[in-house]
Amino acid sequence: MVLTWKNSLFVYLVITLLCTLATAKETFYSALESKAEVEKEGGQVLGTAKFVEAKWGNGFLAAEGKDVVAFPVEDRFTNLEEGSVELFVKMGMDAKDIQGELFMWFTYKRGTDAIFLQFNEGPKAGMRIKSGGSWKNAWSEPIEWKKGEIHHMAGTWGPDGLKLYLDGKLAAEDAFKGGPKQFAKTFSINNVEPEKVGNFASQCTVDEVRLSDHQKKPDE
Repeated sequence: MVLTWKNSLFVYLVITLLCTLATAKETFYSALESKAEVEKEGGQVLGTAKFVEAKWGNGFLAAEGKDVVAFPVEDRFTNLEEGSVELFVKMGMDAKDIQGELFMWFTYKRGTDAIFLQFNEGPKAGMRIKSGGSWKNAWSEPIEWKKGEIHHMAGTWGPDGLKLYLDGKLAAEDAFKGGPKQFAKTFSINNVEPEKVGNFASQCTVDEVRLSDHQKKPDE
């Protein structure tokens, strides 16, 4: 077969896609099944260490101010330019009763860079990145989730922009196509970082946390 330039371009694009798919990977997963399992995975559990029924098996409940699960970033979170954070959350209250900020997933290099997957008054959900000291936000419309309901949240960043997905559907986006300029040393689940823990315990249960080194599509 004689390759035309169109055929050659097609072959090139297919090879590029396959190479991208081959290198893209999930860099972190935790079922948050128990304190022992989290510690075996290299994390730390502070506070009351409550693991309760969630999406599949147990998840981590942040019931009080000092309750947090934290992991060192190391090789669990690898790509500044693009990535994805996803988890299930079992609501500890009706969304309408949310006061202030509640952080489901949190990493913050204080004063410079951050990634938050969170709730806020409104009530709304958000995927937020602080890059080089500048905030980029993707906030949802008001949500009506109820206490005890389990929902999926995902935040992605990269060449397609900053995006928030709720239960698999695009809920908010921002045109920012970058990521943070640097990572903090740790990331936290269901609260802020251990050394700053105060009144941010979510009273929700987080389960099945996954990090990826690429910007996931809705069907991944």
